[in-house]
Amino acid sequence: MSQSQQSIQQQPSTASRPTGAGQSQPPSTMGGQQFPVRSNLPDEVRATSIDLLNQTLADLSAVTMQLKHAHWNVKGIEFYQLHELFEDLYEDFEPHIDAVAERASALGGRPIGTAGAVAQQTTIPPLSHDRVDGQSMLREVADRLAVLDANLYQHIETANQQGDLDTADLLNEVSRDVTKAQWFVESHLQVPQSQGGQQRGAPQQGAPAQQR
Repeated sequence: MSQSQQSIQQQPSTASRPTGAGQSQPPSTMGGQQFPVRSNLPDEVRATSIDLLNQTLADLSAVTMQLKHAHWNVKGIEFYQLHELFEDLYEDFEPHIDAVAERASALGGRPIGTAGAVAQQTTIPPLSHDRVDGQSMLREVADRLAVLDANLYQHIETANQQGDLDTADLLNEVSRDVTKAQWFVESHLQVPQSQGGQQRGAPQQGAPAQQR
């Protein structure tokens, strides 16, 4: 890496960005440099949007890699179903990574694209490597999807407030798929109150059948 590239990466960003629901992060330096573009958005708006897009890119990339990890490593009686579920969610998220990165680039920013940069920037907690049973995997993935969902909500609010409607619209698309993924995962953890006992609506044992 050249000295000029190192100085670009170390250049502090003047734009503030909202912190995620995970660990608190300082303002991003990944999108510090802006390339000149013919945009109707003021430079300070573009700087903020580039930062929040890079934060989304880091968090989304981290969760996507974790879904692939879960796909490969899940064990237990529900293996096949969860193996397929995690793969499906991975495939749903992957196109969003490219779209978010391209939006950051279109605004004149530098989208992060290395594993090291993602690990440094993301607010998503790492997965535990010693929990491979289906229920533990589901709980960990659900927790991380919840962090990503909360972060996206804050980023959408910021983009809307500063008038960057295209970025807000893009993040809304990501948010819809994240919310859907959270529903799919959490549904495996939700047990009806009647389960384990008598089913709702079933006649009591020994009770006469109702006459039609």
